[in-house]
Amino acid sequence: MDLPPLSKEQLSAVLKSSRSPTELYNILVEYEGEAYLMSTSDSNVSELLSLFYSTFFFAHLLTDQIYEARAMTQRMPQELSQNDPSLQNCLTLLRAVWQRNYESIYKILRELPWPDFLRPAVESYETYFQEKTLKEVSHAYEAIRPATAANYLGLDTAAAEQGDPAVIQKFTAVGWVWDESTRLLHPKPIPTAPEKDTRLYDEKPGRSDWLNEELRWLRNNRPPGPLNGGNV
Repeated sequence: MDLPPLSKEQLSAVLKSSRSPTELYNILVEYEGEAYLMSTSDSNVSELLSLFYSTFFFAHLLTDQIYEARAMTQRMPQELSQNDPSLQNCLTLLRAVWQRNYESIYKILRELPWPDFLRPAVESYETYFQEKTLKEVSHAYEAIRPATAANYLGLDTAAAEQGDPAVIQKFTAVGWVWDESTRLLHPKPIPTAPEKDTRLYDEKPGRSDWLNEELRWLRNNRPPGPLNGGNV
């Protein structure tokens, strides 16, 4: 793909013109090599590289590429990742997502300082993560305590436990049933789109053997969570 040189202006243009997270990811992946070369040859591009790698990180998350997001953080310049506040926030978020620590995920997204340039991506990921989690929970439970359901979505757990109508309505609006007598929510499975034959983080022809091997290791060693074999 013949793209203009990487710059803050070009990065901003890509963000505005991309019609989907997948399109954004596919463009940014073309810039990764250039970004790494810039890090080794120019010491005055730290702000640009911070914005690029932070945006690229969220492009991974928005396309559900958790394994590749982790691999990408190992490839980016370590001096930058160890000293840049935005990238440190990204690494903190990655740990929470990897460990399926729902409360921490929402706290990180909402409370850590994110640059204005990156805030639309942060807010988009919060919405994406909530919707994705809601679908997963709707298929995982026949009945669930309101506080547990609220925790998955970053809602007020204390209000949910009290049966706050404003919280309960967020679930009944998608077809869940609230049983006042048992004070339990009964999820209605939310349809999910059919998965493609090849996900973006699956092994692909042409990808280097070391990266395919790393992704296999990551898939086999990811810790369990409440939706994949862990305990509530």
